[in-house]
Amino acid sequence: MNKINFALVTSNSLMDKVPSWESYQSMEEEQFLDLINYSKELVDSDSEHKITFLVVAQGLDETEEQESKEKLKQEELAAQDLEYQKSLRSKSKSIINSIYGI
Repeated sequence: MNKINFALVTSNSLMDKVPSWESYQSMEEEQFLDLINYSKELVDSDSEHKITFLVVAQGLDETEEQESKEKLKQEELAAQDLEYQKSLRSKSKSIINSIYGI
């Protein structure tokens, strides 16, 4: 007997993305339960069928949270670097302009 797989993913970003997928199907609880039962019949009748139900809960998992923090840190560092580069350029202009009396 083959199994139907169930997976729970906790993700804010995935929660926002899933409804935009072409394969996304919104359904009521009764439809979902019948879909599970029908899937069991399919899997039992043919071992080629592979079915996984994905349940997405709003929230952050540790990996996603760490990636989000790292991305924010990289953006902050890039902004600081840009400001530093602007400061250097401003001083360079001032130095060159003072040399040439501009």
